[in-house]
Amino acid sequence: MIAAITIGLAAAAAWYVLVPLWRTGPDAARNDSAERARLVRERESALRALRDLALDHATGKMSDADYDALRVREEAAAIEALRRLDAIDAAVPPASAPADPPPARA
Repeated sequence: MIAAITIGLAAAAAWYVLVPLWRTGPDAARNDSAERARLVRERESALRALRDLALDHATGKMSDADYDALRVREEAAAIEALRRLDAIDAAVPPASAPADPPPARA
């Protein structure tokens, strides 16, 4: 009896682990959402770094030259993430957008 339960649990665990590997082809929506989530994290990280840099500069922990160099780098990272997010958003049409109305007849 215990052996049957053990075999059943092992089979269930193996199925749970292996089923994602057997899926056919990547899901485009999942890839887009994963890429979008990564870019959002990248954007938030750059913005957080900019806030930290501003605080360090305001409290005198960082020289003007260091602040300017790091600020330019973090701004560029945030801008690049925003551009790529905009490109993803532009490529995926909204699901709830109404269809174009038919042209009016005169």
